[in-house]
Amino acid sequence: MKSFLKHILPLLTLLPLPVAAQVKVAVMGINDFHAAFVASPAKQIAGAAALVETVDSLKQVYPLHVVVSAGDNFGGSYFHKATNGQLMPVLFNALDIRLSAVGNHEFDEGQRALAKKWQGTPLCPADWSLDYVCANVREQATGRIPAWAQPVASVPLALPDGRTLRVAFAGLITSSTPEQTSARRLAGLSFDGRYAAVLDSVMKLPEGSLLEDANLRILLTHIGSITDAQGQPQWDDKDAAQLATLCAPRWHGFLSGHTHQKVCGHINAGKLPIVQGHWHGDYVNLLVCTVDTATLQVTAVEPRHVAVTPKAHLSPKAAGLQAQVDSLLRHTLTEGGKPLGLQLCTAREAIQQSYAMKYSQTRLGSLVCAAYAETFREAAHLKPSDVVVGCSHFGTLRAGLPQGPVSVLDVGEALPFANRLKVYELTGRQMEALVEFGLHNERFGYLQTANLEVEKDAEGHVKRLFYTGPQKLRTPLKPKKKYFLVTDEYITTGGDGYRPDLFPAAQEVTKFDLPTTTDAFLDYLQQLKEI
Repeated sequence: MKSFLKHILPLLTLLPLPVAAQVKVAVMGINDFHAAFVASPAKQIAGAAALVETVDSLKQVYPLHVVVSAGDNFGGSYFHKATNGQLMPVLFNALDIRLSAVGNHEFDEGQRALAKKWQGTPLCPADWSLDYVCANVREQATGRIPAWAQPVASVPLALPDGRTLRVAFAGLITSSTPEQTSARRLAGLSFDGRYAAVLDSVMKLPEGSLLEDANLRILLTHIGSITDAQGQPQWDDKDAAQLATLCAPRWHGFLSGHTHQKVCGHINAGKLPIVQGHWHGDYVNLLVCTVDTATLQVTAVEPRHVAVTPKAHLSPKAAGLQAQVDSLLRHTLTEGGKPLGLQLCTAREAIQQSYAMKYSQTRLGSLVCAAYAETFREAAHLKPSDVVVGCSHFGTLRAGLPQGPVSVLDVGEALPFANRLKVYELTGRQMEALVEFGLHNERFGYLQTANLEVEKDAEGHVKRLFYTGPQKLRTPLKPKKKYFLVTDEYITTGGDGYRPDLFPAAQEVTKFDLPTTTDAFLDYLQQLKEI
């Protein structure tokens, strides 16, 4: 026997060691979809049907998967607003999304609608439901997380050998939400920016066991990330220092949203994977996780993007969704009675609008603000020579306009929120204070105006304002004289960081019944015929 072992042992050392079996688990996500159901090559929007096709293809590649959303699922979409959001549960059911972060635009329709989560809407599938994960939103009165959210959710995945792999998601929303959402829609809520402390406190709750027991732990955030000049992911948030402390082994990766940028790489000192896919469903975000099946431990996580590309021939499921989109486009009317497909005017050239332009006065901003001013001028029966200034916060301008025919839907998607128009009589000095603030709003973008020329001093501060209205007169605004200012309600209540005291309630003009911002812009362009 010893002689046998003497000869066989050297041979055994040449055999390869057994390798632990591995499986790939794909955590798929979308972010900032903003109900971009309608495909638009000019705007580089692939549309809902193409998104379904792409996700279904990825499910074939990764049989072990879970699909989630990083929030802002529907806000900022005129199509969604005009169609009463009928297709959101249809799309999410088709994508198998049953879990979402809470974005700031989730509050656009109010907390009551947020709590309903589309249940009872005409097209909502009977077996579909949605859970929101958000650990840092609280009821001010009780200190509790609202009933419509939960701090953590766990998704079980059945492995081929019958065992269960548990994927846990904790949710966060940006603490800047009160600056980016109407105050009345956030009544009674607080948003904690101590993100790391919030997540530590979750571990002490009963729901903390979901994280403790999970094999794979993902942070699902509606807190934005960006890519810096060196190509490295960075958090983009006023409380980014809190996020920078998050590390392994508690977290295996991050899915982010909010900044509408394409981000893919590693972040924080621990170089944890992070992915964010621009917006409008341009990309499917992937965290491809390698799991050792012997120990159920995650051994690697790779962040990836997969571009959503429309196909010439749709699968039956995607084609069915596209048919529903087309039907709503044909039969839906705006509040003002205009069909979504109605052509309003013709654009001589494409009018660009994007976040990259937020430190400038844009062509679209000028058109929108002129529409506000002329809507009030007409309602108040003012002369062309009367001073009426229109202004807008940058964040309400969501997309450009295509060259050629411009439809109601094109305009609605450019200015989707349909806020109330408000009018104030401000002195020239008050106007200067507003413009001074707006031209230094570094976080949210510069104030957009119409009929206004700004003269600055050597330091870039407002020195004097000139009115340049429809008659092309260049009239200096006098400090003590009052002039009409027309804007949307959102900016007057703290939206985009503007101080409410810049719009004194005692100086509001309330005796006129004005259309919403979007309807005012629709009517204005229809009168122009060509832009």
